[in-house]
Amino acid sequence: MAAGYLEILRARHAARLLTGTLVGRLPNATAAIAIVLFVRAEGGTYSLAGGLAAVYGVANAVGQPLLGRLVDLHGQPRVQLPSAVLSALAMALFAFTGTDPLPLAYAAVAAAGLFTPPLEGGLRALWPSVLRHEDQVHTAYAMDAVAQEVMFTVGPLLVTLCVSLWSAQAALVVLNVIGVLGALSVVVSPPS
Repeated sequence: MAAGYLEILRARHAARLLTGTLVGRLPNATAAIAIVLFVRAEGGTYSLAGGLAAVYGVANAVGQPLLGRLVDLHGQPRVQLPSAVLSALAMALFAFTGTDPLPLAYAAVAAAGLFTPPLEGGLRALWPSVLRHEDQVHTAYAMDAVAQEVMFTVGPLLVTLCVSLWSAQAALVVLNVIGVLGALSVVVSPPS
């Protein structure tokens, strides 16, 4: 299996696309815990933190198919990067305004979730054009699934590290800026 993954990563653009997509999905992998830690650091309750994290998750679930359809209509670069920037700006707004006023906090996390770019779906759409053989495409899908699980394991550790080194506010901002850089790496690649 590992040999198949190495073969995929040797294909032109494959490592860049996989890495960029994983980095671009970092905000999604860290949002729930980062929101909870930030709200608690601001003195908010666990119920408020959970409510804000849930709004992010629901907005993300609504936004992914809508943005995916826009990608189908207008292409990845025209949708993925602007949505990543809008999502990061919304999360930065939340990080700098906090939970007061509460309607603004809910609107900011909702916008951050809604505009999270559909990088995973975009990568799945690119694999057939990057790889030569259908069996390689299936292997790439499996590799992407494994990498995603690693990201959802490492992501919370990165949040914890950022919070311990700086603050919960910095974690929200830094991880979303890194996500924009990942999306940028994907959309400026030739296959995208």
